[in-house]
Amino acid sequence: MKRLARIFGSFTFRLALTYTLVFGASVGGLFYFVFWTTSGFAERQVEATINAEITSLGESYGSGGLSSLILAVNRRASPNVNRDGIYLLVDSLGTPLAGNLRNWPQPVETDDLWINFSINDLRGAEPALADVRARQLLDPQTGIRLLVGRDVREARDFRKLLLDSLNIGLAATLALGVFGGFIFSRTVMGRVESITRTCRRIMSGDLAQRVPVRRHNDEMGELADSINAMLDQIERLMKGMRQVSESVAHDLRTPLTRLRSRLESALRRSTDVSEREFIEAALADADSLLATFAALLRVARAEAGAKSNFVEVDLHAIAEDVADLYGPLAEEKDVNFVTRFEPGLSARGDPNLIAQALANLIDNAVKYTDKGSVTAVLTRQDGCPVFIVADTGPGIPDGFKDKVLERLFRMEESRTSPGSGLGLSLVAAVAKSHALGLKLEDNTPGLRVTLKFPPVPVASGDKDKKPAAKSQGAGPAPSKASPAAGVA
Repeated sequence: MKRLARIFGSFTFRLALTYTLVFGASVGGLFYFVFWTTSGFAERQVEATINAEITSLGESYGSGGLSSLILAVNRRASPNVNRDGIYLLVDSLGTPLAGNLRNWPQPVETDDLWINFSINDLRGAEPALADVRARQLLDPQTGIRLLVGRDVREARDFRKLLLDSLNIGLAATLALGVFGGFIFSRTVMGRVESITRTCRRIMSGDLAQRVPVRRHNDEMGELADSINAMLDQIERLMKGMRQVSESVAHDLRTPLTRLRSRLESALRRSTDVSEREFIEAALADADSLLATFAALLRVARAEAGAKSNFVEVDLHAIAEDVADLYGPLAEEKDVNFVTRFEPGLSARGDPNLIAQALANLIDNAVKYTDKGSVTAVLTRQDGCPVFIVADTGPGIPDGFKDKVLERLFRMEESRTSPGSGLGLSLVAAVAKSHALGLKLEDNTPGLRVTLKFPPVPVASGDKDKKPAAKSQGAGPAPSKASPAAGVA
């Protein structure tokens, strides 16, 4: 049903339906023009026949008198001669003199010289309803009246049959147009969906994907070839940029590491207090630069999204390890750190990148919460593992919720605090490479970040387990050298 809804809602189907409606309107106009001209021709032919008989009978009356007219009318009214003719000749008192009608029809529908009526008592014929189109002729001197008509049932039946045929033809045209639009949309949408699936895989980080090409000599084949050529160029450019950034980071990290070692050596040899403070500040700056380069490399690796490193990851174990690392830091800041991790939840991905993303979320929450609490939850929503971090800090305004996911972006309020503005950008990169849902919401007060993993089957024996809540105790603060330490 979902696929049918997509087909009927597709642009190609709407285009085909529009063309069908335009074509159907033109065909309908043509059909009804043919109907109008054909039915009008049949009616005009009946009237021409009646006029010819009126003229002929008038000539008989003029040349032979009333007796000649009676003979001519009776001869024409015979069922063996004319089964569709309606004739009646009456005197001035209305007494029938000749014809196949028993009396003058009453009432009749008058149309100028023409009259229309229905009868079922024709002389010499089986009782049957007849729809008559007739014309009357009156001799004002003698009062004799002549009625000549034709049974138009066959003409009207033909008209109805023609109208029904045209309606059926129009309905068949529209039905075939809709069916053709469905087939056309299904065919085109299948090729478009193939391109869409490839683009989504590329967006998730697999730059080696290419659009399949069925035929190279049609429009869709040319489009696929152009997209593939563009993807080849993009892949080359991204690989070049990645190599340059990684090379720069590596090349700069080495002299920075040497600089830090020399600063440490100078700090050990220095005895001047002001000089030691100056060297310690330089060491802190070097550590910040090294952390920034390390974070840039981690973001680059996360954005690369190498699927070869993906394995089944125990989210509960990773969440517990990260919470154990940041619990002491929260205790040191006198911030209540609460965790509720549901066991048995897993996902497929790079364990190091997932751990880094979870660590960055908790690190940011603890860092920017001066009082109140930080809550980390791992649970299941709609069959999907969900990691939620909520704090009672200053939060992020709605206008900056997308900005904070960019590299090196920092709000004015956080520029004085340690960090490089790469924490949430790494989380966004991991979410993109792992096809995770990332949502930033207001916690009123504070920030609530939700990281939603793809659905995984429930592990056996874990369905009845409930998440355990715990409050972290005191301990040593996380080290900057720790691989799970977050970068704000």
